[in-house]
Amino acid sequence: MGIFHGGRWTVLCCVFALTLAATPRKFLQNRFSVDYEPFEGPWSDDFDWGVIKEVLHKAAGNAVISPLSVKALLTLLYEGSASRSETERELLQALSGGNALAVSKLQADLLSYKQQPQQRQQNLLITDRVFHDVSVTIMQKYHSIIEARYNATTQAVDFQNTVAAAAEINQWIAQNTRGKIESLIKPDTLQDALMLLINTIYFKGSWLIPFPTNATVPRQFYTTRTKAASPYGGPRTVPFMKQRERIFYYKHSDQLGAQFLRLPYDTNQLSMIVVLPDEQLTLNQLLARLTPQAVHQTLADMSEEEVEIELPQFSITYSSSLRECLQQLGISRVFTDQAELPLISRGRTTPLKVSTILQKSCIFVDEQGTEASAATEGTLVFTILNQPIKFIANRPFLFLIYDEGKGNWLFAGKVEDPQE
Repeated sequence: MGIFHGGRWTVLCCVFALTLAATPRKFLQNRFSVDYEPFEGPWSDDFDWGVIKEVLHKAAGNAVISPLSVKALLTLLYEGSASRSETERELLQALSGGNALAVSKLQADLLSYKQQPQQRQQNLLITDRVFHDVSVTIMQKYHSIIEARYNATTQAVDFQNTVAAAAEINQWIAQNTRGKIESLIKPDTLQDALMLLINTIYFKGSWLIPFPTNATVPRQFYTTRTKAASPYGGPRTVPFMKQRERIFYYKHSDQLGAQFLRLPYDTNQLSMIVVLPDEQLTLNQLLARLTPQAVHQTLADMSEEEVEIELPQFSITYSSSLRECLQQLGISRVFTDQAELPLISRGRTTPLKVSTILQKSCIFVDEQGTEASAATEGTLVFTILNQPIKFIANRPFLFLIYDEGKGNWLFAGKVEDPQE
């Protein structure tokens, strides 16, 4: 992404990498559920859902984004914006709905993620760095603020040597995404650039309740429409993971016309919420119906049920520009000559402005993982006489990775074809 400045640009990027897996671990041999306490609020995720709906609706095929990563990048711009300026107002509105207390919570959440014990950072690692050309002097106040509030750092690089500079920045990105994202920055990206603002998120999650590897079988997944009478068609055979005789938190939303299933991870109060539209509904129709309030209510209404799960393995690599999306959501001034970002760097004849915001992300989901030691306590629920609910994800679906303790949407995506 870039910011134009006196004939030169500042480039901003967010990159994310996810590895989601099940840990082959000893697990209590009864049908236990895992304690679930949905986030009680106050929520501040209107912007998150605006990004999710805008990006996923327009993306052709599979896609994955990180609303939290986008917000992390916008906070760095917010800290560099002029006080009481229109740029600050737009960024504040996006980050918090205009509520300064919500910005403080976001700052605290981002800092807590980054200051986790080293062991937890093996599973969730969030980093920010401002790379700037050696000719640019970063304001000391800005440097101090982003370091204290976000644990973000700055680094001077000779952008005139574009090949060496791109290699140095890509090495940092690869290191902070455990090698999952490489060669994001091309030498051409640095042509006439002044700064790169980069956020990375790496997440490796192990299912708390593993999918047995010996239960994975080929099954048909229905991708695109082939008949006017049905929203789905185009079957293809892909590996499906299966769960039987387990208790999960689940809810069918009549309002949205979709099933919600919670698949918890073993650390950090994180879970994947899989959202499967009813058979008569397309994914885009579901996206159009989604509202933050409807999702919050569904999460709060989830209850323990015996669920038979069939979920395809899938992997996604996705990249896009977010400029148009953010403009649709009311962030426009930073992309114009009227952008007010004087707290980042001064002394230039032309003020900084953003050219675009780039993102690249990847996700891999299967039933494999590494050993873990502890069994999980849970609450025994008596649903033995009930017929198990069937959650058969054999058509396009959404997935959300959610911090239940903080109410943050770390990732969101859609699967239209598991083998795309």
